[in-house]
Amino acid sequence: MKFLILGAGGIGSYYGTKLLKQSHDITFIARGEHLQAIKKNGLSLKHPEFTFHKKVNTCTLEELKDIDISNIDAIFITTKSNTTEQISKDLSEIFTNKKTMPYFVSLQNGVENEDILCKYLDRKKVVGALTRKIGAHIIKPGYIEVTGIVETILGPIIKTEENEIFVNKLTLTLNNAKIYSEYTNNIKLELWKKLIINNGVNAICALLQIKTGILMNNKKLNRIVYGLMQETANAAKFLNINIHKKDVDSMYELIKNFDSIKPSMLVDREFARAIELEEISGVVIKYNEKQNQDAPYTRTISTLLEFIYKNESK
Repeated sequence: MKFLILGAGGIGSYYGTKLLKQSHDITFIARGEHLQAIKKNGLSLKHPEFTFHKKVNTCTLEELKDIDISNIDAIFITTKSNTTEQISKDLSEIFTNKKTMPYFVSLQNGVENEDILCKYLDRKKVVGALTRKIGAHIIKPGYIEVTGIVETILGPIIKTEENEIFVNKLTLTLNNAKIYSEYTNNIKLELWKKLIINNGVNAICALLQIKTGILMNNKKLNRIVYGLMQETANAAKFLNINIHKKDVDSMYELIKNFDSIKPSMLVDREFARAIELEEISGVVIKYNEKQNQDAPYTRTISTLLEFIYKNESK
């Protein structure tokens, strides 16, 4: 199959390199120093079970206009959620008047990326997806470090016979590349279940500058984590997405027993990059407020992190 990986960061590079090992046609879309390092020295990735270092096809998003994209099967979007609106507009312009349109697979944090993509692109071509049990980050331009045994869940936003066939084929392709994947009929529910984990540990780890293992092994701190997770489940009710206590407990146990990692916000804070605070914590606050309820755990942690982060950036 032929894929574009839009965002050659930790997640995008992991998926791209695993698919390359199965001889799929992969082009990475990157920018800045990371792009230049990949073009000059190739892409390097280190995982406890394998390493990768090769020259790869890479370009900028703007250069897609000059490349033959007629036979692309899917574009994996792995960029930060705060870029989704602009990327959706750019992709819409690129694929306007094209005879065929690829599938757009969002592998991003948050629960609103797919809705944004659907505003600008064919809703039947938008696939929601999530990846979990992985820590993957750019350590320096051209070099990625990854830990964890990755799990992927995929599902079309608007189901048709055609896109269900494609997503099942893509699921099989990922499994053949040794990326454990499964198809779901309710991707929205699965995205919110992942948000339970993200809101539970991402901002608080960035605030305290600690890994998840330290957080979850502290009895006072992990009670705060559970509170953050409960607020996420409550927020989902506004959208008629019912997440039960057993689901919250399951996500809590998953992160408690998972390898100790640096969540993405912590890494972004360390490298002074933009953090996905609004896309993760802000969503939880917003949908609680729409039910005339507060989210005190989420509001407190996110407000403190935002204040500290803004002062660090001055």
